[in-house]
Amino acid sequence: MNKTMLIEILLDPTSSEADKDDAAIELGNHFDDEETIDTLIKVSNSRDIDEMISASCGESLGQIWLRKAKVDYEKLACLNGVALTEALSLIKQQRPDWYEKYIKQTSGKK
Repeated sequence: MNKTMLIEILLDPTSSEADKDDAAIELGNHFDDEETIDTLIKVSNSRDIDEMISASCGESLGQIWLRKAKVDYEKLACLNGVALTEALSLIKQQRPDWYEKYIKQTSGKK
């Protein structure tokens, strides 16, 4: 499936939760451009989204940043709840230096 179709599924309020979850995972596995990252952040922070989908968005974002070998700390800081937990879990496991930097950057902001 192409990126445009996956994003459409993820943003379509009539798509099933299973289809949205699959789309989030596929985006994370195959695409790493800014449109994909921004879409995953937007969906993960949506109040109308199931927690499972939000978690998959966060995990996909973590995978993208790890694959690119570059994390966007500003975008990482935009994540909330389970999406943030999932992204940080991957980052902490594979790039503890990134995790420590994120913690230092955010420790005085909350």
